[in-house]
Amino acid sequence: MIRSLLLLGVLCAAAQTSAAVDDPKPATPTGVTPQTQKINELIAKKWEEAGIKKPAERATDNEFMRRVFIDLVGRIPTVEEIQDFEQDRGPNKRVRLVQRLLQERKYTPKVNGKAVTAISGLSKFPIDYSAAYARNFAEIWSVWLLTRSGVDPIYREQLMMWLEDQLDNNSAYRDFVTGLITATGKSNENGAVHFVFRHLGDAIQSDMKGQRVDLEEFGKYDNVPVTSRVTKLFLGIQTQCTQCHDHPQAKEWLQADFWGVNAFFRQTEKVGLQNNMQKKAMQTPNFVELREMPNWNKKGMVLYERRDGQRRASYPVMLKDLVQAEKGEKSAKNLVSASAGTKTRRQILADWVIQHDNFEKAYVNRLWGHLFGRGLQKDPTVDDFKSDNEVVHPELLAYLGEQFKNYNHDTKKLLEWICTSDVYQLSHVTGKEKIGGKSLTHSDFDPYFARMPLKAMSPEVLFDSLSLATRAEGRLKEAEYKALKLSWTGKLVRNFGDDEGNELSFNGTVVQALLLMNGKDLNDQVGTARDKGVVADVVKKHRGTPNSIYGELFMMTVSRHPSREEIVKLEQVRNGRATINLSAPAPKGTTTPKPSSGGVAAVPGALPDDVTFYQDVFWALLNTNEFMLNH
Repeated sequence: MIRSLLLLGVLCAAAQTSAAVDDPKPATPTGVTPQTQKINELIAKKWEEAGIKKPAERATDNEFMRRVFIDLVGRIPTVEEIQDFEQDRGPNKRVRLVQRLLQERKYTPKVNGKAVTAISGLSKFPIDYSAAYARNFAEIWSVWLLTRSGVDPIYREQLMMWLEDQLDNNSAYRDFVTGLITATGKSNENGAVHFVFRHLGDAIQSDMKGQRVDLEEFGKYDNVPVTSRVTKLFLGIQTQCTQCHDHPQAKEWLQADFWGVNAFFRQTEKVGLQNNMQKKAMQTPNFVELREMPNWNKKGMVLYERRDGQRRASYPVMLKDLVQAEKGEKSAKNLVSASAGTKTRRQILADWVIQHDNFEKAYVNRLWGHLFGRGLQKDPTVDDFKSDNEVVHPELLAYLGEQFKNYNHDTKKLLEWICTSDVYQLSHVTGKEKIGGKSLTHSDFDPYFARMPLKAMSPEVLFDSLSLATRAEGRLKEAEYKALKLSWTGKLVRNFGDDEGNELSFNGTVVQALLLMNGKDLNDQVGTARDKGVVADVVKKHRGTPNSIYGELFMMTVSRHPSREEIVKLEQVRNGRATINLSAPAPKGTTTPKPSSGGVAAVPGALPDDVTFYQDVFWALLNTNEFMLNH
């Protein structure tokens, strides 16, 4: 344990020093699209306006590779993938890497000019990056659509299957959204029904106790959750507080706006319970169902109560465009003056959602937030467009929204434009420049993206990356892997979240405290026996060459080679020339508690092939913030 603590401190300190002095030669990216060039131009324009003369340096190839793997396919790269990228001497290697992760279905990395025949840690080979991208974004979307709790795993997987199919086939985003809003039928045939089903809300209660609600007049459900979630997810407009009153800060959003959208869902019926799979005794089928009920709420009237006690009525009215909201105008899209024809209310709502003037910009902002940890507005939230939340990059947001629409709402193209831009390729480490006495790490400069923010891995990405580093996936059957992932991520997300799905950040501290620092889960994967486990395999592969063992362990975890300083310090520990001050505070960037006893203790050394020593090194690497964070 003492040696593990010392190694953790050594690696944290050395990693910070290594990152700070890393100064790759600047390179002008070639082979990028006109859209990427425009992003570069507009971001640089904003740097100039903010007085930022020297943003962060360009990230190293290894830092960039790790970042784009996590962001696009939801895991860190393997050793073989790193070597393949490092040895690529062709032009535009970063652009080609992004395109590969988005499009390639059968990729075989090369190491030393030879195609590899298998990859340690990956169960499927050749690599289908398009499917990995689809799975990653399906997990992201499933959380956005359902939150992480309250839905049976079988039902979540039904939605995931629908999402993966849409994403793998790169369906146009407008069709993707339409499919979610309008879904009907059984969930085992159309997994998209789970979104609206999840959020239809409570049954409407009659004003008179014991009296039944007239379904023909009012419908069955209050539809409160689905109303706010549709406007927030697909239009970037938070309407939840206007359920009860006009918006207190953004005066343009009124209570009538909320209930106008609400009325589009009043003819929807749900059959089944999404959490009933846990009640095995009920013997219920493995599906729920959404139905259209045209005889419900036939007049389209929805009653709501204002704070002064007055009762008002609304009808199906689409949320007004942002341009209309700014001018104080009302929406012109409503079912009072427009005939529904043969379309259902939800089908009409979907048409009007994708015609809204913030539809494309809301999605651009959401994806930008996924890649940078914050949106293009003053506040870091990605889904809160309103008059008192300034868009810091209005020209960029409008341009990308327009291009996204012109290119058939192609999500993969949008991701490629952003991921090949200069701003996405910046290091997370800034220089010493100060503006008005403030460094570029000050929160005032966050909206200008003069450096890449540090981002916490999601629980799903953390699990997949940890499993890849420990090569657990390659040892488990697919069903076993899914069960283990469900168990582990459950530990992380329990007690995190609210009924709107606004989950807290999963930063390294929380993750380490709940999962890694308890030791058992991690040790099970690292392997504690001298002749078994992933570390024993690495030691056997590089027998008698500590530097090569360090190199592979570093690439398996933090996706880079160890620095000279790190190797020197590790060798000091292995050769028994190191001590640890047990009364000192825990190393910066860790959550290791301070030992109760004080004093200086000698750290035992190890032979060149001592597996237990390298297990300590591996354990320490997995507990660093460099592993935990996406940088």
